[in-house]
Amino acid sequence: MNLFKWKSKTKPVFPNIIEKFFGKKITDTISSNEEVATVPSVNISDNSKAFELNIAVPGLKKKDVKIEVQDNCLVISSEKQYKNEEKSKNWVRKEYGYAAFQRIFQLPENADPDKIKAKMKKGVLQITVGKNKNSSSNVLNVPVQ
Repeated sequence: MNLFKWKSKTKPVFPNIIEKFFGKKITDTISSNEEVATVPSVNISDNSKAFELNIAVPGLKKKDVKIEVQDNCLVISSEKQYKNEEKSKNWVRKEYGYAAFQRIFQLPENADPDKIKAKMKKGVLQITVGKNKNSSSNVLNVPVQ
């Protein structure tokens, strides 16, 4: 295997879909920590009575988050805009911003959409999806030959 150093004009150009997947710009013209899209991190656990999702949403308030069940999918989204304007004798400073995200999770067959609860505490959105009592786990063991 040969190793060689990239030169600025010979670096590959990555399509936007790859940059969006990693959430960062890949080219050198933009700093390496610039975000392309904000997608909150999610931890999911499967307990005996429910599924639990913990979603990192720092800076958001309860009113900024929307949770829906559509076509057996749990849809978590947010859209937030802000504007700030300061005026003085000789100058005006205007700041504005927009942030949005959407995460969609397919609900398993044993999930009960009527038993979904959500709460937010210290920048973490906690969603609990209850399980159906009647559903049995469909586990099939397949022998390896």
